[in-house]
Amino acid sequence: MQLSALTIVRGREKHLYNQWLGLMRSSLLPAQWIIVGMDQDVALPPEVLSHRRRVQSAAASHNEASAATATQTIETKIDVRTARVDRDGEQLPLAEARNRAAELCQTDAMIFLDVDCIPAPSMLETFRQALRDDPRLWMGNVRYLPAGAASDGWQMDDLDRLAVDHPLQPRLMPGERHKSQRYELFWSLCFAATKQTFDRIGGFDPTFDGYGGEDTDFAFAARRQKVPFGFVAATAYHQHHPVCKPPLNHFHAIVRNAKRFQQKWGVWPMESWLHGFAQRGLVEFRPAEDLLRIVREPSPEEVRQARTTTAAGF
Repeated sequence: MQLSALTIVRGREKHLYNQWLGLMRSSLLPAQWIIVGMDQDVALPPEVLSHRRRVQSAAASHNEASAATATQTIETKIDVRTARVDRDGEQLPLAEARNRAAELCQTDAMIFLDVDCIPAPSMLETFRQALRDDPRLWMGNVRYLPAGAASDGWQMDDLDRLAVDHPLQPRLMPGERHKSQRYELFWSLCFAATKQTFDRIGGFDPTFDGYGGEDTDFAFAARRQKVPFGFVAATAYHQHHPVCKPPLNHFHAIVRNAKRFQQKWGVWPMESWLHGFAQRGLVEFRPAEDLLRIVREPSPEEVRQARTTTAAGF
């Protein structure tokens, strides 16, 4: 079974470079590394460019000039393909970008890995074996790095030593798999599925525009289609970056997507964030009454104060 690594990106060039280094140190190389830029062309790491031998424009071969569908193929140790999707330049088109990456994938097994994640050497092989044995929707084991852990010259042993587990996710021993009905615990930053399973789920719903809710919607769609779910000890290391707690920097997208999710599934997602907005007087949120209403927007100062650089980045 061949597999591909699928990544979406806006900015984060250093993180993308570190992901490339991780892939090159993997015990199993992916057949493809597919990177989709959101409102941007993909800035490929220098090691990829130095191995360039052939560039082919997929858009030109189909006589399509749209930048939103332009692709680029590069021959190297692995087949590297880039594309872009365009929206308004502000909201992150996460669902659309992941779907575009899946469209470009030419292997049966797809490993979706956020740009912040560095794969452990055994991650791809662990995912491949899990999909061979049981082609369910598998979420990987993401461990979180402190600031500076992935600076120049990082070593994989140091990442493993410094990384910590997320308290909301199951702790897995090497080689362990855990079947689960807890679809609400699915996060899209590191997961594996076959193309058949992805198509059966229906891909990501692009009506979720911007940050928040699109991955839980994907998991609920998997449950509706009776796609089994589970966790596997396929480890990736999440590179540190500042976050907002709650994510006031994505305020409008979260409110909009929460309403969309509730209309679709009859339950509220991201309740801790919505309650955090309500505590600041930004929204009126009464879930028992199916009420979510914006009262005011967060000020730039409130967004700044919510920004945190916690040790583990969560």
